Formats: sequence, structure tokens, C-alpha cells
Amino acid sequence: MIEDLDLLASRIRQLTELTQSLRDENVALGKSLAQRDSHIRVLRDTLAAAQSRVEGVLARLPGGEAPAEEVEGDADAPDNASSPGSEGADPGARSLYGTS
Repeated sequence: MIEDLDLLASRIRQLTELTQSLRDENVALGKSLAQRDSHIRVLRDTLAAAQSRVEGVLARLPGGEAPAEEVEGDADAPDNASSPGSEGADPGARSLYGTS
């Protein structure tokens, strides 16, 4: 009977130590998560600022901003190829590279 109680007391002690260890780890993980969230916020702010600067530089280029079709278009298509959205486009418009 006493051996059973000693065994039970030992297991309760182990459970208590494990529980405290898990609580400590949980606190550490919470702090780590908060730091990562903060770092992600900083990176997003930096990215937004960089994107704004790039858009500002693009706006100052001759001819203003390029249409989305030219920027996001198919890189394999030749400059004089007719794209589906080019009907009715200004034939005298300059491309990004100064050719028409």
C-alpha cells in the first residue's frame, strides 16, 4: 500500500514538473510569436515603402506609367505581336523600350 502511494506521489511529481515545463515552453513560444509578428509588420511596412518608391520612379519615367498589359504581358511574345487586348490601341504609342 505504501509502495503504491510512493509510486503515485512520484508520478504526480513528474506530471507537475512536465506541466510546469510545458507552461514555460508555451510562454517562450508566445514571446517568439509576438516577435515574429512584429518583424512581419516591419517587413510589410518596408515593402510598402519600397513599392511606393518604385511607383514614384515609374511615374517620373518618360511617358508616365506603362499600361498594365505591357508590364505584366507575356515576355516571350515579340514587341510587334498582336495581343488579344491590343485592338483599337494607339498605333503611335511607344513601348517601354521606346520602339513603336
